[in-house]
Amino acid sequence: MTLSRKIILWLCALIMLFVVIPFTGIYFAQGAFVFPVPDRGVGEAAGGFAPVTITTEDGEQLNAFYHPPGDKAASILVFHGNAETAANQMTRGQALATAGYGVLLAEYRGYGGSTGEPSEAGVITDGLASYDFLVAETERPVGILAHSLGTGAAIPVAAARDPFAVVLESPFTSLLAIARYRVRLMPPFDFLLRYPFRNEARIGEVRAPILIIHGTEDKVIPFEEGEKLATLAPKGTAFIKIEGAGHNNLGQYDDIKMATSFFTKALAANP
Repeated sequence: MTLSRKIILWLCALIMLFVVIPFTGIYFAQGAFVFPVPDRGVGEAAGGFAPVTITTEDGEQLNAFYHPPGDKAASILVFHGNAETAANQMTRGQALATAGYGVLLAEYRGYGGSTGEPSEAGVITDGLASYDFLVAETERPVGILAHSLGTGAAIPVAAARDPFAVVLESPFTSLLAIARYRVRLMPPFDFLLRYPFRNEARIGEVRAPILIIHGTEDKVIPFEEGEKLATLAPKGTAFIKIEGAGHNNLGQYDDIKMATSFFTKALAANP
């Protein structure tokens, strides 16, 4: 074997060892970080909610929770964050139901005992199935409330369907932006991001009124992300800045009252 051939083989081995193998591992390990499925089952219904099973177009079975409408002529579809399940939204759902809305606490594949494995395309498919279920069940207008990763499902669903209003809490422009926030010196390997969730590219397609709520002390998705997304949203998008609020404590600042007020005004403006 010639010296030049040995050098080439060594270079190939080094590339495999320090580039291909590590980055392949990073690519396939992303699911555990983006979708950290809680280790618990379906959860229990409460406060007038009942468990329902929603079948997606690709055959997955989603374990969601549904509350029929009260005196409001509309229902709200709720999308949870990445380390939660639909059951964790029961308190928020009860507040919406008390306000008179029908409520569907949506679930994603692989979460809360649902079948399948989560992915970006998968949770969007789940969101569409949940929206369509709610329309068929109530035959009333549907609004959307989403938090954190849930906004990555809510925005494509809102763009593809016709909700009367959309509330986004602690949203992001894209998961690439969050990755760069987490890893300041992250190299420009955008192609390695398996689930980009490009909210900034999709929010302009939403035709419904939008409200964005974000806390200034959010250490998971920085406040600037919600602020930037608001500038990319359609004209007229409302933005509420909550001083001192973090990522998971918006309830302490009456976020549901803000959302309910927005839904009620939007519904009145679009009878």
